[in-house]
Amino acid sequence: MLKVTIRRMRESDLSVVSELAMLANPHAIKKKYNKHIIDELRKNPDLSFVATENGKIIGYVQAHVRDDEGVLEDIAVAKEYQGKGVGKYLLNKELKALKLKGTKIVRAEVHYKCASAIPFYYKHGFRITGFVQDFLGIGHDAITLKLILN
Repeated sequence: MLKVTIRRMRESDLSVVSELAMLANPHAIKKKYNKHIIDELRKNPDLSFVATENGKIIGYVQAHVRDDEGVLEDIAVAKEYQGKGVGKYLLNKELKALKLKGTKIVRAEVHYKCASAIPFYYKHGFRITGFVQDFLGIGHDAITLKLILN
């Protein structure tokens, strides 16, 4: 049984987090995406978390608030830990943090190549609201989802 701890992300976590980010963002250029991750961390340190087991980072989540809505930037879990509840722990921590900021709606945009993540979101109450062509760059469409927080 895993003993997972969720804590705030630190800048020193970036090297591991940037590797995990490629799982959620297969279209991304790693060096450019590293800058995005660190920018989000600096702007929203209270909405950036990592999951660890025995001190090893095994997943992360980031979000921000836009127009009174929470927006999930990323949620990624190392392949060998997927399906073991780590994503659920990360998502729950993020949703609690977004609630504290007063958000009532959380949105997620999922790259079409990561459509296998849709059942995870559905399991946690998200519903598909549509798609946006070229949302993540030309040829990189996104499936959009929404969750109404209680």
